[in-house]
Amino acid sequence: MKVKFNQLATQLKSGLAPIYLLYGDEPLQLAEAADMIRRACRERGFEERQVYAVLPGFDWNLLAGEADALSLFSANRLLEVRVPEGKVGKEGARVLTHYAERPPEDTVLLLTLENLASGEQKKRWFACLEAAGVAVQTRSPEGRDFKAWLAHRAKSRDVRLHPEAVQLLAVRTEGNLLAAAQEIDKLYVLYGGAEVDADRLAETVADSARFDVFDLTEALLSGQVHRVDRTLAGLRAEGMAPAVVLWAITRELRLLLQLGEDRRRGVSITESCRRLRLWERRRIQLERALKRLRRFQLHAAIKSAARIDAVIKGRVGGDAWAQLRDVCLALASGDTTPGNPEKLLYE
Repeated sequence: MKVKFNQLATQLKSGLAPIYLLYGDEPLQLAEAADMIRRACRERGFEERQVYAVLPGFDWNLLAGEADALSLFSANRLLEVRVPEGKVGKEGARVLTHYAERPPEDTVLLLTLENLASGEQKKRWFACLEAAGVAVQTRSPEGRDFKAWLAHRAKSRDVRLHPEAVQLLAVRTEGNLLAAAQEIDKLYVLYGGAEVDADRLAETVADSARFDVFDLTEALLSGQVHRVDRTLAGLRAEGMAPAVVLWAITRELRLLLQLGEDRRRGVSITESCRRLRLWERRRIQLERALKRLRRFQLHAAIKSAARIDAVIKGRVGGDAWAQLRDVCLALASGDTTPGNPEKLLYE
């Protein structure tokens, strides 16, 4: 059974499942989900806890043997297996499948898979665990969902945030739930139950937004002009090399051109993405971009990228970051209006 992170507490109140499978890309939620499960186990008399970290060379037979052994100290026990790289391998898949088919009584398995590849979710071992227990996928909330998460988190910590303060906190901590949670805890220590407005928050909260080139390309493909501009400024402020940003942009441009060419040959974007091993979220982003951008715009952007590359390498003069901004804003806006000041793509 699959449940959302915010549904886990309710599920735990109804009883413990024999298996809990935690995976996803949000470390704070992974940690808090594991804490909720441990707490629920303690409340139900699970006094014995065995913890295994799956590192290179890990012997999965240890888990198999533990599953078959009787508890020495308690009638109930928690087996916790942490897989930092999200890779269980053939032996791990075999052991976990066997475990899921016959979970031992009075035992809860808590399996945490960090950085799990999307392909692993389609394999038999994963499906067996999901069917036998509860699977929780964590994801970083975005946009309105992130603001709603901030408001709920603040309320749960007895912090009163003015709506404008919520908006500012979202901007300051975008993409970083851990930083946002820490800032909310700090606000409680400083102000207790007093309302925190935007001015007060600005004085106390550091700018903890975490940007990377994948945030940039996601915003670019989605046509989010303001987010593109803010993310690009964040990358520059954090010392990201312009060559890395250029690489990320040109990678998306070539991919869009390839998908466009496939479409002209009668190949669906779904089939193209399957062949290129692109996951569903990426397919949706690319499909939206293809609906906004034309082939000549993409080719013009490739030419602009070549000029920026020459600037970065010192072959010609110019401001690489300024030119990157021109290209990114033009791609995000898709605006071909004559006289637009950001029309570098359409020269």
